[in-house]
Amino acid sequence: MSLMKSTISLLLAAAAAIAPVAAKDSASTLSSLKVQDMNISRANDNLNVSFKLDFSSVNLGSNEQIIYTPMIVGEEEGQQVALTPIILNGRNAQIKWEREPKRHRENNGVIRRVNNSEQSIALDYGSHYEPWMDFCNIVIAEDLCGCGVLRDQDKLRVGLFDNTPAEPVIMTFVTPAVEAVKARAIEGSAYVEFVVAKTNILPDFRNNAAEIRRITKSIDLVKDDPTVEITEINIHGFASPEGTYALNTRLASGRAASLTEYVKAQYNLPSNLFTTGYTPEDWVGLRRMVEAADLATLPQKAELLEIIDSDLAPDAKDRKLETYYPNSYVIMLHEMYPALRRSDYKIKYVVRSFTVEETAEIMKVNPGNVSLNEMFLVANTYQPGSPEFNEAMLIAVNTYPDDPTANLNAAAAAITAGDYAKAEQYLLKAGDSPEAIQARGVVAMNRGDLDTAERLLLQAKEAGVKDADHNLTVLARNRRLAKQNL
Repeated sequence: MSLMKSTISLLLAAAAAIAPVAAKDSASTLSSLKVQDMNISRANDNLNVSFKLDFSSVNLGSNEQIIYTPMIVGEEEGQQVALTPIILNGRNAQIKWEREPKRHRENNGVIRRVNNSEQSIALDYGSHYEPWMDFCNIVIAEDLCGCGVLRDQDKLRVGLFDNTPAEPVIMTFVTPAVEAVKARAIEGSAYVEFVVAKTNILPDFRNNAAEIRRITKSIDLVKDDPTVEITEINIHGFASPEGTYALNTRLASGRAASLTEYVKAQYNLPSNLFTTGYTPEDWVGLRRMVEAADLATLPQKAELLEIIDSDLAPDAKDRKLETYYPNSYVIMLHEMYPALRRSDYKIKYVVRSFTVEETAEIMKVNPGNVSLNEMFLVANTYQPGSPEFNEAMLIAVNTYPDDPTANLNAAAAAITAGDYAKAEQYLLKAGDSPEAIQARGVVAMNRGDLDTAERLLLQAKEAGVKDADHNLTVLARNRRLAKQNL
């Protein structure tokens, strides 16, 4: 049964309309009422309240009348809305009511009580939503005297509507492991050119000065840093597949040794730091280039790759490529082979440990020398969620983009900041630790996928993540909010 919104004045009018009826002067009947199927929800600008009121245990004398008024009551004085009352009459009171139709308002809520029988009414109310209704009670007020005066003891609380937001989730950050040795390396490639079939280096030949500078600049960067110690400088020479394998072996090894000696001579460093390696023919590099080429450039790419991947000896491979696919071979010879003739260099070094104060400065200018653990210790000096904390987590994940812990902590920071889209990106690389599972559960909660969220949070809880308990409470709260906000 649908009843219109009422106000206190309606209650007073109803009482005036039945003034001649004898009032019940006995004790309150509120304890005899049963309220079932209470449902309170917000839909747009309305607060909807529906429930079943069972008054089967209420006994009335023939001349007696009770007025039950459902009310929405807030936490502060004056925050209340009275809904359409229910008028319960004894036999004579009902007859008298029916004989005075001109004084009636709506009589949908007027019921004759038949004692010792089961009687109930389904009620459905709507009231304009006010901000204070975010936290309110549904009470039933009882008027025994027909005078409209309601005392606190004449009210029964039957429902609570709590639409205040759920508490924020709590994210778990993971402390990265301490690096026992902070080993680092700078790597690159230099395209130093040599005279055909020669291995001696000519520093001023073509663009050699700039290419050699690539190597020395990297060495200087490390050598001049007082916080590091160089452990190895390796130069590895490569030759391309044209020519015989024996010749290419001599060229690759000789040129790498020549370049190494030249670079060594530029520094006053221990000789044992310098090491040399070589690869006579870089078939791995050639395969990578062929595979990356488009079909317009190399229409026979599949056939070329089959030869490159075959078990043929290097010289036989090169001859077959040239003999079977001469046009493609010319393209590889001029566009790919020159890039294979190079010297890769690697400067290995170790970095000493930093204090928190040192880390805070160094991570902004040279983050690669700072460990994840050191960055985390800096982040912990700030309030989680603060700009400084988030910046530290961002530097960490940008410096170590494939590290699961860095990605997990970055995701947790993004969730704390409300950036769930970014959090999802980081979680792709966060691994499957219990903390990562919890973070995915929180993201699922934000998407509204509450069943997935619950499954993941329970899994995290069982794995020992303490914050999962709190987040499950938040999830339960979100479930209630979803049901009551239509």
